[in-house]
Amino acid sequence: MHPRFAELTEYLAQQRRAVLAAAAAVPTEQWTERPAAERWSVSQILEHLHRVESGTAVLVAKRIAKAREAGHPPETQTSSVVGTLERFAVSDRSRPLVAPTIAEPTERKMAESRAALFSAIESGDGLALGEIRHTHIRFGELNLYEWILFIGEHEKRHALQIEEVAAQLAPAR
Repeated sequence: MHPRFAELTEYLAQQRRAVLAAAAAVPTEQWTERPAAERWSVSQILEHLHRVESGTAVLVAKRIAKAREAGHPPETQTSSVVGTLERFAVSDRSRPLVAPTIAEPTERKMAESRAALFSAIESGDGLALGEIRHTHIRFGELNLYEWILFIGEHEKRHALQIEEVAAQLAPAR
């Protein structure tokens, strides 16, 4: 596996562990409880993560397939891509971000979206994904490394949100 892909998949795994640890701190019987009318429950946050990751997996897979068909060059860079989204402060919980309608929760599972994303990542192993771009609804044009990294940063943001929900629900326990 190319070093950039290895780095990204490890980063994604690290952020998923943080999300699951934060969720595990909330008793499962409280997962559907909203701490306030305008706040999401743990279950809704997890569903939102699933929806965003599923959409990103489809996007990454399509863009990689199109690049392969077009004879896209192999990756020659090995420098780190972690940190390339810092300019967007994706995980900064001090500023509110409103999810687009397509990413609002409805209730699903997360393991299938992670498998789809890893499958998409594997399909691009060796390609120069830094040169393949697609526009993000909030952050503008991102390359595919940044799209993949976005999932980790997005989970980091919502792990913090789940911790906030846990703290808000704690007095109810």
